[in-house]
Amino acid sequence: MARNKRSQVAIQERTAKKRKQEDQLLQGGGFTDVGDISDVEDGSMIDTWETEEQDYELRPRSLKGYEEDVVEGLPVKVDGKITRKMRKKNERLKENEKEKEESDDDNESQDENVKNENENENDGEDSEDEVNTEEKIIQLKEEIAELVENLMQDPEEHTRALTRLCKMTTSKNPNTCKFSMLALVSVFNSIIPGYRIRPLTELEKKEKVTREVSRLRHFEQSLVANYKSYLETLERLAKTPNNADTIAVNLGILAMKAVNQLIPNVSHFNFRSHILTILIRRVCKPNLAADPISRDSIIVLEQLLSEDDEGNISLDIIKIFSKTIKTRNYNIDESVINIFLSLDVLQDYDPNTKSDEDAIRLKVKKKDRVHLSKKQRKARKEMKQIEEEMRAAEQAVSAEERERNQAEILKLLLSLYLNILKIASQKLVGTVLEGLAKFGNMANFDLLGDFLDVMKELIQDSIMEDLTPSGLRKILLCIVSAFSLVSNHNQMKFNVDLSKFIDALYAVLPYISLDADIELSYKSLRLTDPLNNEILKPSVNVSTKAELLLKSLDHVFFRSKSGTRERAAAFTKRLYICMEHTPEKTTIALLKFIDKLMNRYPEIGGLYSTEDRIGNGHFHLETDDLSRCNPDAATLWENAILSRHYSSSITKGVRALSNRSRESHK
Repeated sequence: MARNKRSQVAIQERTAKKRKQEDQLLQGGGFTDVGDISDVEDGSMIDTWETEEQDYELRPRSLKGYEEDVVEGLPVKVDGKITRKMRKKNERLKENEKEKEESDDDNESQDENVKNENENENDGEDSEDEVNTEEKIIQLKEEIAELVENLMQDPEEHTRALTRLCKMTTSKNPNTCKFSMLALVSVFNSIIPGYRIRPLTELEKKEKVTREVSRLRHFEQSLVANYKSYLETLERLAKTPNNADTIAVNLGILAMKAVNQLIPNVSHFNFRSHILTILIRRVCKPNLAADPISRDSIIVLEQLLSEDDEGNISLDIIKIFSKTIKTRNYNIDESVINIFLSLDVLQDYDPNTKSDEDAIRLKVKKKDRVHLSKKQRKARKEMKQIEEEMRAAEQAVSAEERERNQAEILKLLLSLYLNILKIASQKLVGTVLEGLAKFGNMANFDLLGDFLDVMKELIQDSIMEDLTPSGLRKILLCIVSAFSLVSNHNQMKFNVDLSKFIDALYAVLPYISLDADIELSYKSLRLTDPLNNEILKPSVNVSTKAELLLKSLDHVFFRSKSGTRERAAAFTKRLYICMEHTPEKTTIALLKFIDKLMNRYPEIGGLYSTEDRIGNGHFHLETDDLSRCNPDAATLWENAILSRHYSSSITKGVRALSNRSRESHK
């Protein structure tokens, strides 16, 4: 036992001595240099087995058969076989240096990112930030959907939700503004009542009311206030110019989409003039083609005018248009003036005619009648009389209001047309003349002379411009409009000299027949001219030049007292000359017109033959003056050419007219 204890003590002392020597070696760096000798406290040099092992580990391995600067890398296992991988020391050093530089760069970039995040938290573009942005958008949509759902369920109870949504439209965050603005369109279309809300008087505010009435009043006043603030936000966004920031421009387009969807359903509600002003100011821009939402806005305005029966909405639209167009100095697109062609209130309307099913009286069989006492029948009779009186009073009021609105609308519209004609705007004259051709028969007698004088000047200017295709259309529109204006006053005892318009029509007939687009309007499909670099937009009118020509001829000979035998003969001769060049459909229409003209003036049948007819002088083909052309001396020798036309319909018509003229002169 004593021997075992001595051996354990010796082992412990030897172990403690080795640990002490190792600690001294660590302090002196003995493990870093090969062959280093550790110092002991007593100064003796002791080489331990640990130092020898360390020297062996740090000694480089010698590779037989390879160069000295080659070292062995990690082995690679390919197809179950282990292969040794050798590389040069220089490449390994370069890779280590490159990895070290990349790690340093990464550390520097991380430091910069940390610094930027500390300076501005919103400037980070990490993947985590993107995820947070998407989460915020989803949360925003969920919040808006919850507010809209509460409003749809019970709007009177959740007025705060409506206020919250209206405040979100003024947010600087474009997503918040966009989503809330579009959500409010469906909300207002659903909760706006079918009547106007007037402000409460001071007396009504002080009086005591029931809880239901107080709740309804609070909802109505909150609805009006929020609706007004929402319209102000839409107006501010709609005024964004096209050259502004992309986000601002997109918000402006979305605001106009909201207005287009809102106005058809809320035209009866408060602030109608405000929302119409937003819509009309956006439309009355010089460069309307650059606005992608302009076409939809024009369709909405045309729909409002066509569906308005009483004229209140139409009157507001015309008033705002007249002020805005004058402010723009008539520098607007022609499609804006074309909106007025959709006015339905100026058409014939009888408020006494009702198509309601309730107004249709159905006879009830005697066995199905409800038995009523004498007193009940008397009461029912009295109620029917009261209802009839109330219905008659309502009809009289609506008819009086409609007539008043109609007179005001017509006054504003015609004054606007006259001002545009006086300034002679080239791109607006066509659409104004089209409007006069439609509404000119309702014009006041005081404006008749002004319109005719302006139209004569327009015709003279067009003739001086060598009769371009747009000038020809302008002349035809002036002629049709002038006769439409005068036709309304035929019952009055006065005569208007329209000889200048008739002479102008006679003068432009050859030029119209040579026009390639005589049967085409701006709505017709056509190929562009490859030799013409300019993109010419045809004139406003939907009617073709052929249709306008036939309208003009009809006004001269059948709708007015301007037609005479000499004029009928002169026009017949010139129309036959034109039919040699006009297309097939136009030629057939002109032959039908000549057939109709021969019924009224049978004397023109003598132009088909020279037998039994004596003419003084010669027919002057080149003159454009009807009083000097001497049509009685003319002969329709063009009839022989047209009888060999490629179209069988034209040849049949020409031969029928020729045979008819022979039978009438037998």
